[in-house]
Amino acid sequence: MQMETPESEKTRFEVECEFVQALANPNYLNFLAQRGYFKEEYFVNYLKYLLYWKNPQYARCLKFPQCLHMLEALQSQQFRDAMAYGPSAKFVEDQVVLQWQFYLRKRHRLCMLPEGEDQDVEESEEETVENEQKESEDEEDVVIVEKPEDEQEEQAEEAAEPTDTSLLNT
Repeated sequence: MQMETPESEKTRFEVECEFVQALANPNYLNFLAQRGYFKEEYFVNYLKYLLYWKNPQYARCLKFPQCLHMLEALQSQQFRDAMAYGPSAKFVEDQVVLQWQFYLRKRHRLCMLPEGEDQDVEESEEETVENEQKESEDEEDVVIVEKPEDEQEEQAEEAAEPTDTSLLNT
């Protein structure tokens, strides 16, 4: 067995890291499925091999942590088969986008609050989730999230304030 040089180890690490992160894109998964990669035993074995990225020492190198969830889901034959169909890939993509929106919204709220108000945010988040669930039961295709009046007032105040355009140029 031939030993890898430090340079080839680094290259392999970078290539595998990029590939694992590419798995976060449902459209790429759809592409792979339609090209028949998920039916090849060598490729399925490679996906199993890549599970080592779930170890914290490797996972900290990832920019898109949802790729680990996709990698785990790809261990299932049923998920691999489903990703060959456009509507399934679109559904997964929509779920990823919704997760990011919810995460960013919650993160923004937590960063804006002084200490001690965390409990109130958690309670209001639970109420919002309950309201969303009730509304989604009534209207399956449309999800409407009503914002509390305080949040609407804050957004109106923020809209009136001048914005720092230096952040937009990055």
